[in-house]
Amino acid sequence: MRVCFRRAVCLLLSVMLWIPVVLTVGAYEKGDAFHKDLSIWIQNENRREYVEMMLDYYIRTDSMVRDALDGGFAAVFLFDGCSDNMDNRELSDLSYYRVSGICIVIKKDELGQLRMLYFNDQCSTIPDHPLKYGAWQLPKVGSVGPATVCDGTYQLYSVYHKGRYEALNARTEYYDAKLDAVYMVPEGYVVSRATEINVHTRTSNHVLSSGMWSAGCPLVGGGEAWEFWKLMYAVYYTSFDEFELDTFVGSLTIDRQALRHEMYTLYEDPDAVDRILEHSRDAQPERYLEQCTEVESYSTEKIMSAGRETELMTLPCSNATDARSRQVTSIDKWETVTLLRCLTNTQGNRWYQVQLGEETGYVYAGDLVNRGWLARLMDWLRE
Repeated sequence: MRVCFRRAVCLLLSVMLWIPVVLTVGAYEKGDAFHKDLSIWIQNENRREYVEMMLDYYIRTDSMVRDALDGGFAAVFLFDGCSDNMDNRELSDLSYYRVSGICIVIKKDELGQLRMLYFNDQCSTIPDHPLKYGAWQLPKVGSVGPATVCDGTYQLYSVYHKGRYEALNARTEYYDAKLDAVYMVPEGYVVSRATEINVHTRTSNHVLSSGMWSAGCPLVGGGEAWEFWKLMYAVYYTSFDEFELDTFVGSLTIDRQALRHEMYTLYEDPDAVDRILEHSRDAQPERYLEQCTEVESYSTEKIMSAGRETELMTLPCSNATDARSRQVTSIDKWETVTLLRCLTNTQGNRWYQVQLGEETGYVYAGDLVNRGWLARLMDWLRE
């Protein structure tokens, strides 16, 4: 009798819960995991898993990326060091020919689903000859090497590169066209802000050692106009009919973590490279926690559940945003954890310090939910 009663209650609840699910199926909700299988485009398993993981991470946690996608604009990602060209002995020589990066464009379709509109694996975010001092002039500094923009997420606007062809200009915001950058000098490096950083295609002399085909701008494609036009279509013309200057088109995320060790060799200065990668620097755990802000701690027991399969981390950040953060264990969907305190990390994202069995670690706040009495009742009925 009790089993029949439980089945009847389950059936009734299922019918009640199914209606709102049907109405919202297909739309991407803020905070949902983004799973994109890139096995067709990236053969190397480690680099493919890294790009897939970081796409999900940025889309879920980067507010600038989310705002662009929610507004119907594009989210452009440049993952340097993740192209299969890194397996080619000649093409992986960054001192000569840089095509180690991958460009991906994500956008929402008419149904609100996230789609990949563009993929290119012949990209670079590193300027040609970064140690060629005298390529640039900085006020009160003098001759420096070309600018290397720091890792991070920026806004994108439509421009004409050098007044000649359509391109995308990276800015901190509309009225601030300057981005944090590192300039190499004989004594080491200087930190300043760079302007006129455009995402554009390569020029015809990009394979010549004497040609400076980039003084700091990210490059997409092998130089063919058609390949770059497809990028402009995915970013710009899916939203606008005619090209207009200074139009906001989305976000740009630059991530070079997979290229860290090659950059150490290329720049001959690990401190300069660490500064370039500062948005996801390899900090000591104690130093990282000192930079986090405690939001609240819990004196009484507070329980939450995993809204999706996630990870328990040693620090309140992804292992890819801080190389010293490691996965303690995996957490299954709907598995419960005990909250100890809430922190805001260095990226401005909330993480919970939790207890899971005998393990203690950190979980991204967006992955935990309060299930409420109805969910607990469903659990009880399924026992």
